[in-house]
Amino acid sequence: MIPHRFKFAGLLIVSLCIFQGLSGCNIVTPVAYVMHPEPQVKAEFTLSNVPTVIFLDDRKNRINPTRLRRIIADEATTVIMEEGLVSEQFMIAPRDAMIMARKQDRSGTIISLQKVGELVGAQQLIYVDVDQFALTYDGVTPTPQSISRVKVLDLVTGKRVFPSPDGDNPSDYFTLNVEIPSPSPHGFNTAKVRNELNDELALLTGERLAKLFYSYMESELGSRLDGPG
Repeated sequence: MIPHRFKFAGLLIVSLCIFQGLSGCNIVTPVAYVMHPEPQVKAEFTLSNVPTVIFLDDRKNRINPTRLRRIIADEATTVIMEEGLVSEQFMIAPRDAMIMARKQDRSGTIISLQKVGELVGAQQLIYVDVDQFALTYDGVTPTPQSISRVKVLDLVTGKRVFPSPDGDNPSDYFTLNVEIPSPSPHGFNTAKVRNELNDELALLTGERLAKLFYSYMESELGSRLDGPG
């Protein structure tokens, strides 16, 4: 059954168009937009409001330059706090986890994720394993893309909570695939443009990482890259 407000809106459109004549009716689009609301992307998982850290693992050195690791993790941390997913006092600086892991690696010991969390005082760890971070597949055509495997660990119980071990997806990870759509090829061979694209891809990857944990409208995707409107 069509709600009365939509019936009224439809009658109003017809009446106004008849009144304006057959020359055109330019009010249909806005009302049609209201009747077909923008789709919402649902959260993949809800984080607990406990001491939390993002640990970006790039032991394969996929991300170059390495400063982009910090950009990704810091952006995700910032969005998580801004959206109120985890209280600001509970979010631990990602660099702390990276530093701890780096120290252990230098000593010849591969540190466990549980230990990383313990060393920085976290009860919840968002683990990001980077499989790909590249601006081009052939060295010429700009196709910026990052692919990461993401999971969330409850360090109190020592269990993975995302993806759910009891869910329909048997995978141990959630695959996060991020692309910059239709980048301009202009100046792609210059260091300046490539650095800018690297930064943009890192920021977008961080934003998309955070967006796994809350619902949002499709138009919000990448909105932080546009700056204030």
